[in-house]
Amino acid sequence: MNKNENLSFIGAFSVASVWFGAHVGGGFASGSQTMSFFIRYGKYAVLFSILSMVVVALTYRENMIMARHYGAYDYNSLGKALYKPYDKFMSPIYDICYISAGLLAVSASVAGAAELITQVVGVPYIISVFLIGALTLVLSVFGSELVSRASSVMSIVIVTSFLIICLKGITGNSAVLAENLQAPMEEGMFLKGLIKALSYAGFQCFAFLGLLGATSLTKTDKDCTNVVGIGFVLNAGMLALTVLLIQSFMPQVAGETLPILAASKVMGGGFLTVLYSIALFSAFLSTAVAVVYGNTMRFTRLFKERGIGKQDGKLMPILVGLVIIAISMAVASVGLTKIIAVGYSYFGYIGIFLVIIPSLTYCRMRNKKHAKEKLENN
Repeated sequence: MNKNENLSFIGAFSVASVWFGAHVGGGFASGSQTMSFFIRYGKYAVLFSILSMVVVALTYRENMIMARHYGAYDYNSLGKALYKPYDKFMSPIYDICYISAGLLAVSASVAGAAELITQVVGVPYIISVFLIGALTLVLSVFGSELVSRASSVMSIVIVTSFLIICLKGITGNSAVLAENLQAPMEEGMFLKGLIKALSYAGFQCFAFLGLLGATSLTKTDKDCTNVVGIGFVLNAGMLALTVLLIQSFMPQVAGETLPILAASKVMGGGFLTVLYSIALFSAFLSTAVAVVYGNTMRFTRLFKERGIGKQDGKLMPILVGLVIIAISMAVASVGLTKIIAVGYSYFGYIGIFLVIIPSLTYCRMRNKKHAKEKLENN
């Protein structure tokens, strides 16, 4: 095969950045996901964070290759391709779980943004939830393009400020980090940590939608391998840094909903903390708006295909968005920590059996068979 048929490194990097952008949202950048899934496993925490990204990368690779083979660049089409010939039974389950995981991500984003407002401004948490819910609804219906354009700039800001905080915190608290890494672990924690790492990977596999659309830019199966390779380095590296940063401030930030923000305040706050807070708020908000907008458009289209709301213009998207926001706000009322510790974990376990295992066994077998048949035909 001619090497020129493959994506350039810049092309592969740009596609991999889509995965990175989906992963480094508010839940990740706040440190709340890292705290819930990895920190308790001490010296094994970095190992488990990297292993989780290995599983995600391998799963994404098989899904990307299958998407190319079937031209399945939306999750509904991918679900049908992934479970064929059992798609009539499995595809609806896949759809429901994908939508539900998205709504859970919205709830986490609303909860995270509300917690940030509560900490910075002092507004009661439940009022903050209503304010963020209303803002998300308005932006989802009327300002999704504006948020999309702004989110790319905020992503650069959050990654830059995040890296500075990580490097400053890890180097400044290296003695505490070394002490925490040397602390003895309870018996059985390694197995528990391994299961938790798989759970984290399982939930992340529901975030494949953004990368799925970008898969259409790949030209060969090798491109898919290159994309997930670059994506793995970016995501595993950032996740490992987050683990090390939080471990550098344990147990000081153990009870914090937004541990990285708490760590930055311990380091003295200042302009960097303000910049990080703005970028973190934007990350929470842009995630919520993107998911609500996507689901609003999908359900509005389905209703109109069935003759419902054809003449309503903006009314139907508003009504659908209102229902989605109402559900998300109700879930957000329990707080970001519980949403991630309980909701993300359970959906992660579902993802192991619904996405990871089928992708790395049945899907991989079919991908290899397809590649072999293509080679023979050529």
